[in-house]
Amino acid sequence: MISNELIKENHEICLELLDKFLNICERNQLTYYLAFGSCLGTIRHKGFIPWDINIDVLMTLDEFKRLDEIMQKENLGDFFWGIPKGSSRIFPLLTKKGTWDNPTHPNLDFSIYCKAPNNSLLRYLYRKTSYFNIKMYKLKNTNVRRAFPYNILKAMASLIPNKWYFGFVNFIKKSDNRKSANYYLVLLPSVKDNREEIMAKWFGEKPTYGEFEGREVRILEKYHEYLTMRYGNYMTPKVWKDKGGYKHLAH
Repeated sequence: MISNELIKENHEICLELLDKFLNICERNQLTYYLAFGSCLGTIRHKGFIPWDINIDVLMTLDEFKRLDEIMQKENLGDFFWGIPKGSSRIFPLLTKKGTWDNPTHPNLDFSIYCKAPNNSLLRYLYRKTSYFNIKMYKLKNTNVRRAFPYNILKAMASLIPNKWYFGFVNFIKKSDNRKSANYYLVLLPSVKDNREEIMAKWFGEKPTYGEFEGREVRILEKYHEYLTMRYGNYMTPKVWKDKGGYKHLAH
């Protein structure tokens, strides 16, 4: 179990990362949204969910590529932009040098979203294929021995070059060419779940901001609909029990 002191230290590091990121976005007019637990924390706590350990950022692939180009040229000082050693991430993240080995891995975690088909069956196929793509990439690039059938899948995944997995993300991105889309798809391992679908109208037509630990951050205009879809009654923290019957705070 992670101590309150370690979580507090984690939050302090994450806020340093957030300040750096917000400064870069402001200087370069980059569009982003705080999402998932960070969006929930913005609305319910005006900051971190007390037991959360990172900050979740949502961007389009085009905006993320711009961010990546900027980060490559930016003087990051004590910060690190990339994929930490031992990580099986498909996209780079922002962390602080020397902190990735902490139990809490303090970081700004970036997720990509793109337009999805309006047809529900096609969206289902997009989700399933994206899920399989990211899972296979993680199996290939994680140095963990896995039992059957994962060891077989890992061997199969190892035969596929990493560029193929990234190529699939770019293939999904081509769907952005469609003129009208009612849904967006977030490319995450949990993308098999329709909770990773965001309705286009939830983004809104004008920038919407909330407070996160005294900082102004951008969130979806229709955050209520988004958070209700993901968490149900999101203003009430949820508790789940593990196999031993111990209670844990979920969100």
